[in-house]
Amino acid sequence: MSHYVIAVHCGAGYHSTQKEDAYKTLCKTACIKNSELTNAGVGSNLNIRGSVECDAAIMEGKQLMFGAVGAISGVQNPVTVSAKLLTRQLGKKLSLGRLHPSVIVGEGANKWARENGLYTVDTGCLVTDYSRKTFNSHKTKLDILNEKINSKKRKFTVQSQEKSEESCAVLETEEGIQDTVGAIVMDTAGNIASAVSSGGISLKQPGRLGPAATYGAGCWAYNQRPGKPGVGTVTSGSGEHIMKTLLARESALSIQRENNVSLGLSNSFKESFLGCEQIKQQLQSEFLEGEKEKLAGVLALGQNEDKTVEVLWGHTTNSMCIGYMSPTLKRPKVVMSRLPEGGIPGQSFTMSGVSV
Repeated sequence: MSHYVIAVHCGAGYHSTQKEDAYKTLCKTACIKNSELTNAGVGSNLNIRGSVECDAAIMEGKQLMFGAVGAISGVQNPVTVSAKLLTRQLGKKLSLGRLHPSVIVGEGANKWARENGLYTVDTGCLVTDYSRKTFNSHKTKLDILNEKINSKKRKFTVQSQEKSEESCAVLETEEGIQDTVGAIVMDTAGNIASAVSSGGISLKQPGRLGPAATYGAGCWAYNQRPGKPGVGTVTSGSGEHIMKTLLARESALSIQRENNVSLGLSNSFKESFLGCEQIKQQLQSEFLEGEKEKLAGVLALGQNEDKTVEVLWGHTTNSMCIGYMSPTLKRPKVVMSRLPEGGIPGQSFTMSGVSV
């Protein structure tokens, strides 16, 4: 084997048409770790207190090691801490036979990063003018809504309250940063690794842990083995939906069961996430039963038995931005995938991909 493959995404959510060229350029150059366009590291969404807390994880497919940080502050590139956690696990055990941690959160994660020689910054350095402006806008909407609900001067029915909440949610989606970042790589030896990083949802509770730090939810990697194709997956979208369905792992396992990347990815959405119609019966994921909008996207890399490699993406969100490259391509390719005309975010599904 003499080729490698890199696939990246800038999130499944809402990407404005005005910024589409910027997102495509971002994917094309694969310069995602410090871009203020994305919701990871610098420029991340701010929590309800106006500060940045990030989640990140990495998994490698040879020894199936996993490292993650959650709700970490003061680190410009949280995935570097995740990578350090993973490499520590590949080395010798701690004294007295103790195992290295695979997941660390909060202040403990920041302290571990400093003690292990990783660069940390003041938390304010992660806040950009745009993320602060977005926070102020969302916080104002939330304060107004809460004031209306709590006001004794006016009475609202449950229906009017729900309508106000839905309107606020729509505005947040239209204006907010919805862009977790993820990457899958396969080196020239066929080793697969996946990584994901996110600032989480806007106005989240401090300490909230998202799928980017949850085993099986944000990323998955598995090298090719006898009888099993190699596969890597990364996810983006509604964090609680992704965590409840362990979407990264379930998508990877579905691909391996079918031994077909496109069929496996499609089935994982139909069976484990979105649901499907079969002979007058609506089948839904038992973990998302009752949810009207199921929002997620998956980027997948699959290595077939004949050594061919496919890169696929599927999403129920409005859009998903993807980039990929390999030695067979003269330059990186980039796609802004959008739901087809008439598609309903959270209910419709679209999928595409290429053989690289």
